[in-house]
Amino acid sequence: MSTYRSIVGQKIKKVSSDPSNLIEGDMWYNSTTGTLKGAQFNASAWAAGGNLNEGRFGHASAQAGTQTAALAATGTEGPPWPGIVTSVEEYDGSSWSEVTNNTTGRESIAGCGTQTSGLIFGGSSPPVYQATEEYDGSSWTNGGNLNEGRYHIGGAGLQTSGLCFGGQDPDIPGITGATEEYNGSAWTTNPGSLNTSRNGICGCGTQTAALGSGGNTNPPNVSVANAEEYNGSAWTNGGAMNNARQDMGAAGSQTEALVFAGQIVPGAVSALTESYNGTSWITAPSVATARKQGTGAGTASAALFFGGVLPPGPSNSTEEFTGSTLQAKTVTTS
Repeated sequence: MSTYRSIVGQKIKKVSSDPSNLIEGDMWYNSTTGTLKGAQFNASAWAAGGNLNEGRFGHASAQAGTQTAALAATGTEGPPWPGIVTSVEEYDGSSWSEVTNNTTGRESIAGCGTQTSGLIFGGSSPPVYQATEEYDGSSWTNGGNLNEGRYHIGGAGLQTSGLCFGGQDPDIPGITGATEEYNGSAWTTNPGSLNTSRNGICGCGTQTAALGSGGNTNPPNVSVANAEEYNGSAWTNGGAMNNARQDMGAAGSQTEALVFAGQIVPGAVSALTESYNGTSWITAPSVATARKQGTGAGTASAALFFGGVLPPGPSNSTEEFTGSTLQAKTVTTS
């Protein structure tokens, strides 16, 4: 039930239009509509968006893209099972469209940047790739290779200031905490490795203010709740998630993030969503379709989640998250 600031016996302000600067709990009479109104937060929620043309998982996204301008590149499609593909799709806020294919098909790949200035890197086919590709909104070109080929990696940043961290490196062999930075043409290994090496980690934020969450420390083969923050030179431990998970989607920034779905190992595919304020995590509304290895884009208050895998195969589902917003609502007696 809503609580408003109106006090019995106090006059309520009469206005011809709703205030532009709302304050939670304020109350007024709109003479144009003839209604008593108040400022109230609506509940955050996920809603269905337009489906991908092809279900896919392990694909890359333009992580800094938006809810109305997103990119899904490569990954594994099916069923039927063409396997790893080079197909690319763009989202306009309501539907996905097939655009120019990228060069090298791979899965468990990471991406960053925007829909018209995207970057994808790493991944596995097999073999495991160091390859980087840049997208300008219409075509793909090869960028500088990663120093360490790996897959199931985390990514953040922009096309000219990208970040790659964690993952599985078959040459070590095993998981890695290595961090690399991209300057628009070449990758440089930063001495500041993750404190907890892992694969299946999700990332968001920028090259100098990134967040890496969850993952798997195999061995032992178990999901972790650890979250770490990167400042451009070193990783420090942040608040741990409430639920250990891996292969999640993520959106937002280091201080205002949203992570969703994924897998709990040992355990099942998850629909859980959590939000981060730079210090601690709280539970948010779950996604409608539980899945792992889907990807995300957007902000913590306007996130996009698309693709992933759940039995019996890849998902083409897209879901849009809207965070709590202050709105003018008609006051009723119910």
